[in-house]
Amino acid sequence: MESNRQNKKWDIIKEIIFFLLTTVLAFAYWMLVLLLISFLTLSYIHFTIEGIFVMAIAGTVGTDIWYIIHKIKQYRKK
Repeated sequence: MESNRQNKKWDIIKEIIFFLLTTVLAFAYWMLVLLLISFLTLSYIHFTIEGIFVMAIAGTVGTDIWYIIHKIKQYRKK
């Protein structure tokens, strides 16, 4: 009984760590993509750094929502 409870605690801790890691990596990915788009389309599309941050945060929130939905579906299958 105690071992099962301990395993659930570790599972929750691992899920939180992976969620935070996914969030950090998603934000870095969106920032990199948006910066590359901004640099490659210098004369056509003009992004400000504030706009890039807002769009990267929006992309990260979208990625986090997808991650949470994916995990919920995964736990419902068990």
